Amino acid sequence: MNVSSFRVKEMAAPKPHGLAARERKERRNPANTAILRSMRSFAAILRRLRFSIRILRPRLSSSSHRWALRTGIALVLCTGTAAEPPAPEGGLARSLAEEAHYEEAALEYRRLALAEPDPARRGGYYWAAAYAYLRAQDPERAQAMLDRAEDDAPELATPAMLLRAETTQAAGQQEESAFYLESVLAGSPDGQTQRYVRQLLAATHLRLHEPVKARALLANADWDADSARAAIDAYQRGRDKKPRLGALLGAVPGLGYVYAGEYANGLRSLILNGLFIYGMANTANKEQWGAFSVITFFEFTWYTGSIYGGIDASHRYNRERRQRCIKAVHAGAAFEPDLEAVPAVVLRFSF
Repeated sequence: MNVSSFRVKEMAAPKPHGLAARERKERRNPANTAILRSMRSFAAILRRLRFSIRILRPRLSSSSHRWALRTGIALVLCTGTAAEPPAPEGGLARSLAEEAHYEEAALEYRRLALAEPDPARRGGYYWAAAYAYLRAQDPERAQAMLDRAEDDAPELATPAMLLRAETTQAAGQQEESAFYLESVLAGSPDGQTQRYVRQLLAATHLRLHEPVKARALLANADWDADSARAAIDAYQRGRDKKPRLGALLGAVPGLGYVYAGEYANGLRSLILNGLFIYGMANTANKEQWGAFSVITFFEFTWYTGSIYGGIDASHRYNRERRQRCIKAVHAGAAFEPDLEAVPAVVLRFSF
């Protein structure tokens, strides 16, 4: 369970336009904030130093005073410009990822990979960049980073295939996702990895309209998968609605919606079509042919909408029925890397 923390912001006085714009720019590009602050601090120190020299110059008549000033200047420079302790390796990328700046985090991981001479560590950075690109909803770049990760570190094949399964699912490529998951399963992964793969692969088979394969994956599960198996059994016992039959029933206004279980839409369609048909009959009886033509045009629109509505309602029923089963099987299974361990790839699973 994710626990969100909230920070109460105090009301501040309005800031000058230039300062507000500069702060907005820094927030958009957090990677440069520390550098900019260091440069401003150094500039402030130089301004103080110039002011001190102007004040003290008339009094520096003796060599001892000059020597004291030089010593003071050296101490100020050393103190003011001392570099902060170096950040942990990958700290900036980790901070960006934790703040949900995934594209910037991916770029920083790529920079670390390019500067890393060790192939195994370089592959870990590329894998982290791929994960960040996936979170940024850029599956194409994620796949490109995974290619580099596997080239540099073949031992990352399993986490790379897990991430490839996620990226192909994000791109709507269910068959490719099933292929990668089956490849991981063929390698006999450990307990948590195997559970995650089985649940995700079963959900993928359901998306591919293969409930028998999904049920087989959970048949001998060594965890509590009773609810998932029951959901698949209920899905197999149920029946999808036939869109063609929905269209035929839609010829009677509202009946196509009722067939798909959308009773409110069916009642609304019946009332609207009934009103327009009554208007057509009334204007024809009074020989008001202009009004009859207008009402007939709108009735034609509502009547054809009833037919196509029966088709759409059938598709919605089938999609929602399958999605409920997928949700029960997937059961929120997910993984994320331990960002503290990068470039080592350590996965943490949640169910």
